[in-house]
Amino acid sequence: MDNLPPLASLIAFDAVYRTGSVTKAASMLGRTHSAISKQLHQLQDHAGVTMFEKSGAGIQLTPDGRAFAQVVSNSLEDMRKAYHKLCGDDGAQRITIKVSSTFARLWAVPTVARFNIDHPEIEVQIKLTTVENASNGDGGVDLVLSWDRLTSPLAEHPNAISLGDVHIGPVLSPVYDHAYDGGSLRFQTRISRRGFEQAWGKWSELSGIDIVSSHETIYDLSALSYEAAERAMGVTLAPKFLIERELKEGSLIAPAGFVLFREGLLVRPSRERPRPSKHAIVFLDWLEENGRLGDDGFLAPTIVEPLWG
Repeated sequence: MDNLPPLASLIAFDAVYRTGSVTKAASMLGRTHSAISKQLHQLQDHAGVTMFEKSGAGIQLTPDGRAFAQVVSNSLEDMRKAYHKLCGDDGAQRITIKVSSTFARLWAVPTVARFNIDHPEIEVQIKLTTVENASNGDGGVDLVLSWDRLTSPLAEHPNAISLGDVHIGPVLSPVYDHAYDGGSLRFQTRISRRGFEQAWGKWSELSGIDIVSSHETIYDLSALSYEAAERAMGVTLAPKFLIERELKEGSLIAPAGFVLFREGLLVRPSRERPRPSKHAIVFLDWLEENGRLGDDGFLAPTIVEPLWG
């Protein structure tokens, strides 16, 4: 086995390197000046190489000492990161959540803004779901938020926390040509999200309403689908809370109604980080109290209210 110096002396040496003085290193480690000085001399005696020398009232590292200190500092940092990862915490006061772009703008950003008021010490970073990363695992994030229960059933998220009911239905411009007789909805063009085209069949199965169309247009983003429907380019499937403004203003209507998914808005740990960090747990607990949708399936007033007067 290699004859390595005591770990305590390496930690003291690293602290002196990072702070630039024995006094500051002692303060950072909660030790006395004499204890840090003793550990430095112990390390130097163990190595048999001069690593520091007096400089006025303090000391400075020699070229050999500085080169070794850089290696020690990098190694200790790698050890800290590995240990925090082992414990399920990367050591940083930040978490990353993964959401769709439309969901981020309407729900995630205003919700995170309110969370930052209560917990300014925790940074929440938002990563967007794209067509490319939607089916390739969750990626390097802590939490994933999802609402599309048509293509992702509840059974696939056993560790999820619910933030409210989701109402999903076909929506269209009131001037778009269509016919609804209670048993079928007929129109020319259905608008789908790329990769989620099967949602139409699932909605029809759950609602008992036949969807009859002759053409399909596909967009990569939900927001584009909603805008296309609003511009009378076809019919798309949407949850109430992401088209609240359009429904209330009348630029979109839902003649066949909505399928209700009880507690369908979910937040869960990512598959790559199934054990939430302590900061992610704080965010999850806060969301249960402050991030739920309204009982009507729309965004709660606390989510959409402006931060100014």
